[in-house]
Amino acid sequence: MLILNHPFIKPLQLVLIKSKEDIQNSLPTDFLILDENLELAKFCFEANVEYASMVTDITKALLLVNLGAKFLMTRDLQIARDLQHLAETYLFDSKVLLVISKEEEIKEAAKKGIDGVIFWKL
Repeated sequence: MLILNHPFIKPLQLVLIKSKEDIQNSLPTDFLILDENLELAKFCFEANVEYASMVTDITKALLLVNLGAKFLMTRDLQIARDLQHLAETYLFDSKVLLVISKEEEIKEAAKKGIDGVIFWKL
């Protein structure tokens, strides 16, 4: 199980992306996070830029998988479970991450078979 951005594990520089300029101005070490913006995802895919995307919709998540999203992130455990099932069925290259804020949430995600968690407070 992946555990990203935990205080004991190398912290990530999380960068919420809202525009192409944000992508162009990002550093190679930044962990880029898009919302479900398919235009920006396409731009990243075509520019070979690694990114994660927040998802709330299964159809958009499937499109993001085809646009090369490295991680599909959600705050909703049920959506994470649904995405995980689809990832195993269709052998996604993308990993499913549950966005969490408390260490206790790791156990629940692990019990549900989610690929990983990422600590992120907005």
